[in-house]
Amino acid sequence: MLTSVLAAAREPLAIRAAIVAAITAVIHMLIVLGVLPIDESAEHAIAGAVDLLGTAVLVVWTRGKITPVEAPVLTPAQAQAVTIVPDKGPKHAATKAEPPVVG
Repeated sequence: MLTSVLAAAREPLAIRAAIVAAITAVIHMLIVLGVLPIDESAEHAIAGAVDLLGTAVLVVWTRGKITPVEAPVLTPAQAQAVTIVPDKGPKHAATKAEPPVVG
């Protein structure tokens, strides 16, 4: 039990994404089975809206848990130990100049 609580604290996006996906799956299932009285022509539009709404809920619900909202609090000793290295840019193939394909 304790390990699952610790995992939930370390992986808020995965846990919340699973919850939102389960809820949207239940809504889709209710629509497909006809439990929710929805016209067949509107079914795809409503399904798309449910997916988009689920994504929006996930983003709003999780953003504060994975995005720092303030600078970390460091002791003076920790602050002195931090070395900031200048970024030299991306190190992947797209940074190489390649000859044009056409021409």
